[in-house]
Amino acid sequence: MGKRTEYDIFISYRRESFNQANLISTRLKALGYRVFIDVEALNSGKFNEQLLAVIKNCKDFIVVLPPGALDRCVNPDDWVRREVMCAMENDKNIIPIMLAGFEWPDPMPEGMEELCLYQSLAPMPDVYFDMQIQKLQGYLKSQAYFRKRKRWVKGLCIAAAVIAVILLIGYITYKPVAQKLADSLLLRTEEMREFDEIDQQGYQEWEQYLVDYKEAVDEEGQQDAIATFLKVLTKLEKESNTLLKTMQQNKIEVSKFHLPIFALHGVPALDLLLFDMYTESCFEELNNSFNYYREVIEEGNYSLPVVNNAKVNRAVNRASVEMYYYQYLSTLTHLPESTHERFYQLSPEWTNMPQTGLGLSDKEYERLTNMAAEKASQEIKKQQRIIEIEDAELDAMQEQIDELIQKGEEIDQALGN
Repeated sequence: MGKRTEYDIFISYRRESFNQANLISTRLKALGYRVFIDVEALNSGKFNEQLLAVIKNCKDFIVVLPPGALDRCVNPDDWVRREVMCAMENDKNIIPIMLAGFEWPDPMPEGMEELCLYQSLAPMPDVYFDMQIQKLQGYLKSQAYFRKRKRWVKGLCIAAAVIAVILLIGYITYKPVAQKLADSLLLRTEEMREFDEIDQQGYQEWEQYLVDYKEAVDEEGQQDAIATFLKVLTKLEKESNTLLKTMQQNKIEVSKFHLPIFALHGVPALDLLLFDMYTESCFEELNNSFNYYREVIEEGNYSLPVVNNAKVNRAVNRASVEMYYYQYLSTLTHLPESTHERFYQLSPEWTNMPQTGLGLSDKEYERLTNMAAEKASQEIKKQQRIIEIEDAELDAMQEQIDELIQKGEEIDQALGN
């Protein structure tokens, strides 16, 4: 019998895409896959020759591609290039995952030309992450380890007895632990409500700024409009950072001992573990929105696609809040009714949150979540159409310019003759 492979999936990534790579790794591990991600290499910056041995023994090779990920691959010593080349040379099942903004370089780095021919996952908004993971599973050759692990009957009996004792103790302590979780989730929801208010205020101030800037009669008026908006934006950024620090100091903590108990009550452990990660990622997107406002002002480009992109960012952030809220309601619905009291007290004041209550089915909350994601998707599609129209107009203008230049050259030649 040969030596058992320790890992089935290898994830390659750039430093700037570590968060996305780590999130993919976390989700795949939770689904039962044996995943290798070289976290230590992120800090050391040194390529470890032992990684090549791991790649050779894996079935699947995932490479996470942020914008410009392959630019450095022209260097033979680049560690992402070495990992990809090792996977290609050993005929691994390679799955490129393209993040937003990534484009295949033309030409491709020498020796890596066929990388773009593998089955890959195209960029999608973060709100579709679960869909991407499902699609990724369809590309994998590896099987979830949890499903194929063999157990002996005696081991099962012992495990069942231990689990029974744990469940008994867990049920005795379940209600107070559930109350603590409900309180933590309610606090997190309050924070997400404030998050949405900050984002909404930032977008409203942005729209007002565009009006003030356009109506300014001179450059001094424009500079006043810019200064006023940046002052408000700085204030909102401080509020956002303070809120994020509070959130990070109040993690949603559930002991591993009670996770199976929550799962039996319809609250999957993975949902609880992802609450913090999901909400923190929302704040990253909010920070990106604020940075976008500043970039537009610095560049002075107020074309329709550029301005409309702020609206798209707001739509995506709003969808993220709504999707969080439906997950919160779904989770709280499965907790004991005794934990719902504070929700009923405070929720009437949450005027900026969806007017949806407790007690719906998981399927209905999922439907509402999909509707929220679809609204954001529609805004993204509108933006794509705007960009396509402007590109077509620019192409038409360029053609006219080229024609005028050609006619001018013909006239010059005629006069010269």
